[in-house]
Amino acid sequence: MELLSSGTSYYLNGQNLYGLKSTPELGGSREKREVTNLLDTAHRYIAGLYKYDDLIFDFYYNSAEENPNVSASQTAAAFRAARAVELSGASVQQKVEFPDGTYFTWSGQIATKIKRMEADGVMEFSIISIPNTELTYSADNVQNNG
Repeated sequence: MELLSSGTSYYLNGQNLYGLKSTPELGGSREKREVTNLLDTAHRYIAGLYKYDDLIFDFYYNSAEENPNVSASQTAAAFRAARAVELSGASVQQKVEFPDGTYFTWSGQIATKIKRMEADGVMEFSIISIPNTELTYSADNVQNNG
């Protein structure tokens, strides 16, 4: 059965950040390396290393004002937590968990930016993750609905 994306979470250094709006494509592509030699009659290739693009996660920028769905500390914490990690320069654990319990994990540094704003618009920010480890997919928490 198809799943809705509702319930997807992004964890930064173990903290589930509130306000996640969108995720990037997760996974990498492998570089193609040519191994053609002088006896070959056609080009030959092998798969090289995985290459990951920057991972950009978009969030709604939330204030500390009361929100009936979450605590006040959750609403204001996402940008501040991400900004503190960015300023530290540390490489931290990151995770995206899907509604069925599967997830990707990796480590890397991050950058933050407040997105462009317009009159009467909703404030948003982005976390740009720069992986320095492989993105690892796991299905060990899969919920069995059958």
